[in-house]
Amino acid sequence: MNLAVIMPALVIAAVLTLRGSMAARLVWTGTLVYLVYNFLYYAFAVHFNSMFLAYCGVLGFSFYALAGGVVTLPIAEVALRYGPRTPVKTTAIALLLMGLGTIFHWLNEVVTAMLARQAPQAMQESEPVAVLDLAFLAPATVAIAILLFRRNSLGFVFGPVLLGFLVLSGVGLAAMGTVMAMRGFGPGYGLFAIALGIAAGSAVLLALSLRAGQKPRAC
Repeated sequence: MNLAVIMPALVIAAVLTLRGSMAARLVWTGTLVYLVYNFLYYAFAVHFNSMFLAYCGVLGFSFYALAGGVVTLPIAEVALRYGPRTPVKTTAIALLLMGLGTIFHWLNEVVTAMLARQAPQAMQESEPVAVLDLAFLAPATVAIAILLFRRNSLGFVFGPVLLGFLVLSGVGLAAMGTVMAMRGFGPGYGLFAIALGIAAGSAVLLALSLRAGQKPRAC
């Protein structure tokens, strides 16, 4: 997945960004968010193996590229590109539901485990993902949704970035669900359906947002 989909997407977006495409720059930024998110898991949660240095390298390069890219984003310029046809409310509602749904899912697992005074097997296996989602992804998703509701400039910039991340994450989870189903793991097909729905919905909203932001609006 990382070699066949993520890296080509990163390279193509980078090339188009260098040619002046703001839409490509937002996609490039979302791809870096995906890499940082996933390689945090690889570096800290996967058992030590021969790819450890590669995990550290990809995580470090992605983080510093993301930090440099975000700092230099022309937020006001990007926000001026979005007009009344931008699906702001639809995107905000979708992100808010995904963020709250993620929080509810993990709180259900965590609170159940705490009340039982033991960590269920499912929670033991997914604890690093729960940390990433509860500490970073879900709060960011809800915050960006609120910014979009308020038509804040930051929402117009980071909304497409988050949607790009969700597209790639959904595709990756769908691939994981397919492999799980082929190897006899119970939730494989359910994970595939949910992830594919997230990827497809995010892709549609991302395409509409980027299309609406192709040209600067007249002040």
